[in-house]
Amino acid sequence: MKTIKSQAAKNKQTESKFSYFLALENIFLELSERPKDIILGRYGIHNGRTKTLEEIGKEYEITRERVRQIIRETVKKIKKRKHETLFKVEDRIRFTIKEKNGIIKEEELLLAEMEHKERGALKFFLELFDNVNEKEIPQELEKSWAIHDFELSEWRKVKNLAKEVLHKIQSPLSHEDLFNEISNLDKIEISQEKIINYLSVSSEIKKGNFGKWGLASWDEINPKGTREKIYLILKETGKPLHFREIASLIDKHKLNKKEKTHPQTVHNELIRDKRFILVGRGIYALSEWGYQRGTVKEVLEDIFKKSNKPLERDEVISKVLSVRKVKKSTILINLNNFFQKVEKDQYFIRK
Repeated sequence: MKTIKSQAAKNKQTESKFSYFLALENIFLELSERPKDIILGRYGIHNGRTKTLEEIGKEYEITRERVRQIIRETVKKIKKRKHETLFKVEDRIRFTIKEKNGIIKEEELLLAEMEHKERGALKFFLELFDNVNEKEIPQELEKSWAIHDFELSEWRKVKNLAKEVLHKIQSPLSHEDLFNEISNLDKIEISQEKIINYLSVSSEIKKGNFGKWGLASWDEINPKGTREKIYLILKETGKPLHFREIASLIDKHKLNKKEKTHPQTVHNELIRDKRFILVGRGIYALSEWGYQRGTVKEVLEDIFKKSNKPLERDEVISKVLSVRKVKKSTILINLNNFFQKVEKDQYFIRK
């Protein structure tokens, strides 16, 4: 049978680093082995794998309801004994939550603890405190933990103001811009830090990979397909890119979490979507930037038709380079081969 002590001996923490696991060992000294092991398994404290009630029941030949009962009884017993270590852990957790203005997403709270045993122990401790409460509202508030006097109504007001701003702007905003827009919309006395901490637990509003806030349903915040990821990379970079560089940036900014992005996959999507324009050899831009499809010859024809008059060579080169990423020599070859030189260094459509 596994014990807390044997694990603690192998994974002893330095005194400068607080250990929820070692704190749990102190709490468990007064308990018998079975409730200890049931809690270790249920909260994934040994290896990070949380056992189901059914798995634990089969192991001890008891029902799932009996497993629940043992856990409830153990929690009550620990709380009743008011162990000094319990108060220290509660103070530590409450301090962390208060630093986040009274509420923190469970995922963020656990993130600082890299080891499975530490995360599992922290999860169990959260069940022991009356002054730290779980908060979760489907489709609105992520699973979070808040101090007991946290004002949910204030949180909802801030969240709804942010939603109103984002619906109006229809574009992701930086921390500062979102704060300014909310302040202009409603004269509430709230810090930028508090707004950001409040929105960090929202299900409806998320911070994207480029640090901007937007609605969780937006492709720019939560890009699902390769095309959406390509668009986001080009928009945030603000300049034409080679398809291989786009693939690399998708991975760099962690838009593809499960697997490495293949350049050929990116190239295939670039070809199929009208939002992307080929402006050079393997180089693509967004059509909304003013780039246009077609060969250099077709681009030149369009420039002359719009001007309806001869143009200086340098002016023509400048206009082509503003919509296509090609060499000047390529433009000159097309000018000389397909267009008429009407005066010195001036060109127009050949009659």
